[in-house]
Amino acid sequence: MQGQIKVDVYLEDVNLLQTSKVFFLGKSLLKTKINFLKNSKKSIWIASIIETKNKEQAEGLKGQLIFLEKRLLPKLMANEFYYDELKGLKIKIDGSIQKGIVKDVFNFGSGDVLEVSLDDKEATIYIPFDRDNVGRIDLSNREIVLTPIKGLIS
Repeated sequence: MQGQIKVDVYLEDVNLLQTSKVFFLGKSLLKTKINFLKNSKKSIWIASIIETKNKEQAEGLKGQLIFLEKRLLPKLMANEFYYDELKGLKIKIDGSIQKGIVKDVFNFGSGDVLEVSLDDKEATIYIPFDRDNVGRIDLSNREIVLTPIKGLIS
């Protein structure tokens, strides 16, 4: 019997759980089959991971992230981006010589936020990912132009 665990699911289309044949687990991206058995609460599923033989092994995977192949994700509309596409983008700030990099992207509940590291600052800065603060995104050149509202970057 395989071990079963609870999995928090953050997908708009949960049908991907049933149609995907292979998932990648944890930092090592272990290729595995996961059977999503039932939806126990709003975004929590009971899952069985093929490589686990018992509950203890399954519990050892607690906190690990589960990934899908990107090609299986839905196509986005214009001006929509997956977080991983934004990470690592070079930053230019409109009207300034400041440069930097997008370290990460978060959503703390009130909208998406870019974690930005500027070349001349030691601490990271959080910039709202909205039209007021983001002027242009050029994925082919791995660049983002920020237009931060006054006072956001001092």
